[in-house]
Formats: sequence, C-alpha cells, structure tokens
Amino acid sequence: MLVKKPLAFFFAALSGFYLLTLGIAPDPLPFLDEATALLILAKSLGVLGVDLGRFLPFFGKKMPKEQGKKEGPVVDI
Repeated sequence: MLVKKPLAFFFAALSGFYLLTLGIAPDPLPFLDEATALLILAKSLGVLGVDLGRFLPFFGKKMPKEQGKKEGPVVDI
C-alpha cells in the first residue's frame, strides 16, 4: 500500500506532461492517445483524492452504493 500513492503521482505527472506537451502534436489517430492520457490522469488523481468528474462532465457521476433495501410491511391476501 505504500507504493500506491507515489505510483499514482508518477502516472498523473506523466500523463499530465503528455497532455500539455506531446498531446498537441498531429498523429494518425487524433483523439485516442489524448483520451487514454486523460483517463489515466483522472484515475490517478482520483487515487490521490482529487475528483476531476466535477470539471469533466463526460466522466459522469459516481452512483452511491445502494444501501440494503428496507422492507415494508408484508401484506397477505
């Protein structure tokens, strides 16, 4: 568990650097590598405690885990 946050920081820095510098270069598959780098950045920042979902609407909202359903009164007919 001690390696998780430094590794997430490394991937966040690497993908952020790619998005800011090399991501703007023309390439044959225009949005594939930028989308992958953005996904890596968002997931690694999520591990570090930063939520990018509020700034990027296409990531969607996380649904809260459903609590156990409370059962109402049982009606026998």
